[in-house]
Amino acid sequence: MGEMPDHTQKNLPAQKGNYSLISLAIPILIEQVLRNLLGTINVFMLGKYSDEAVAAVGVANQIISVVLIAFTMIASGAAIVINQSLGAGKESDAGRFSMNAVGIGVASGAAVSAILLLLATQMMKWLGLEEELIASAAVYLRWVGGASVFIALSSVIAVLFRCYGKAKIPMIVISIVNLLNFAGNYLVIFRPFPFVLQGVEGVGIIRFASEAFGAGLLIILLIREHFKSQHVRDVWHIKPAAFRLIAGLGFMTGAEGISYMLAQVVTTGFLTAFGTAALSAKVYVNTIDYYAYVIGNSIGAAVQIISGRQMGARQFDQAYRNTNRHWFAVLGCNMFFSTAVYVFHRPLMGLFTGSEEVIALSAPLFLLCIAINFGRSLNHTFNYGLRAAGFTFWPMIIASTSIWLINCGMGYVFSTALGLGVVGLWIAMAADDIIRGSIAAMFWRSRRWEQSVLNAQRKQEQQAG
Repeated sequence: MGEMPDHTQKNLPAQKGNYSLISLAIPILIEQVLRNLLGTINVFMLGKYSDEAVAAVGVANQIISVVLIAFTMIASGAAIVINQSLGAGKESDAGRFSMNAVGIGVASGAAVSAILLLLATQMMKWLGLEEELIASAAVYLRWVGGASVFIALSSVIAVLFRCYGKAKIPMIVISIVNLLNFAGNYLVIFRPFPFVLQGVEGVGIIRFASEAFGAGLLIILLIREHFKSQHVRDVWHIKPAAFRLIAGLGFMTGAEGISYMLAQVVTTGFLTAFGTAALSAKVYVNTIDYYAYVIGNSIGAAVQIISGRQMGARQFDQAYRNTNRHWFAVLGCNMFFSTAVYVFHRPLMGLFTGSEEVIALSAPLFLLCIAINFGRSLNHTFNYGLRAAGFTFWPMIIASTSIWLINCGMGYVFSTALGLGVVGLWIAMAADDIIRGSIAAMFWRSRRWEQSVLNAQRKQEQQAG
């Protein structure tokens, strides 16, 4: 167990398939943009309704973001073992892990749906939301939170399609979901003719129906695709060892994201003392900034899949060079689009709101986003590479510590104690992202992750034996 990786070992056969960077990155990009567009459309259209509705839905959407990260944990844990199994030529293991992940996703999604339905109002009170906004935020959270079981299922199945080189399928499905969500929101907000749904609740119901349709369509397509060695019985026949492997890797992979989103929820609570304009500015800037780093994030996600297969085949040198080479592409995309968004932030913000106070608050935030997205380029490359190897424990500990001490702790000091408001939060976010990304790069370059791959393969071989 303690020996160092043998770089002279003969490579195992990597699986064939459509796994080029472009063929994976473009569908992943489109899928991620369209997935995020569901929330953007809600914010955009509600901005025409009122800034108060935007603030209410924006806070509720942060709870939903935490839920999405939680489901991504399951999918990420499954993706690690599936990609490495396929890379090692173990299709039966890959098929079993795929179906196990679907079962775990359904169970966890149903549990989260029940919790959000019961505690929506209380959660909004815990966040210190203004009294007049609580009712709207809670009713939206009940509907969208109630769709958690569908969101969980969609998240897991989408990752399965990516692992098997079919990234276009979830891209097409989320396109259809977006069309349904957009059409429904248009009817609810702009009311070209009398429509039964209206306001924030109507927007939530439309999102629920769209997510349910998308999950159902993905199930049908997965059944029709019928990937080799995938059996329906494995959805509920989950071996304890497989559950521990998927859940363990998923937890350590997703703990950083959960910590980050929970910290965002907490720091949003800091802003309630600064009024609705500060909350609205935070929601709008986060909504727009996503599109500045999503291309780089998609490249990193595609590189993670390819590197994971190379690691499964014990092609460690190829995986190392592949990840290092593509960091420059991720960095270049992040810097170019972040700068462009800052230069054109006023007309971009004008698409969402006419409030000069909110637009003025956004200007320094977009400038700080350039530094934040530099840090994200490191995380979306080297941290993703560590995840592909299953080397997740120490990055999780360090990242979670940084998020709570710097992002959240310094965020409170800068925003509240020093009175910098939302700008103080952004300064702390920049420091946190750069520190976490730099540490991830150090771990990656140490190449300690190679032993994690070999240890995982030994465990699977022992279980199979």
